[in-house]
Amino acid sequence: MKTVITSNPIYLQFMCQRLDYAPTANVQTIVCADAETGMPLAGVIYDAYNGASIMAHIWVAPHARPSKDWFAAIFDYPFNRLNVRKIIGQVRSTNQRAIELDQHFGFELECTVKGFYPEADLLVFTMTRDQCRVLNSPIWASARERVARV
Repeated sequence: MKTVITSNPIYLQFMCQRLDYAPTANVQTIVCADAETGMPLAGVIYDAYNGASIMAHIWVAPHARPSKDWFAAIFDYPFNRLNVRKIIGQVRSTNQRAIELDQHFGFELECTVKGFYPEADLLVFTMTRDQCRVLNSPIWASARERVARV
């Protein structure tokens, strides 16, 4: 399947619905969409950028396989273009799929807010550039190079 990576704001409402998220005025999204249909396969919403850190809300459709270039782009943007020191992600403690995805790419659990949701705790994951497996592993080198040229 051929995909396209885009930061087109037309995808923001779709992403907010999938993530049950209300963005601020300074929000940015990067989406991996099917090139034929335009349907999003994965996306990230960045918000709360303050110069040192940024919040990332990542969504991947069930059974979707976003392109390596999309993964490279979603870590390139905050670390290499915005020069943040830390990406922060919030995950419901019941969302095992999101927990595993975050840990796979290098996020570490920084704190737990007990009873944050009616049915779950809030897990706060963070990642520094040094912890980011996409930006530091040779496996991702070609995807990083393609994204850096854009």
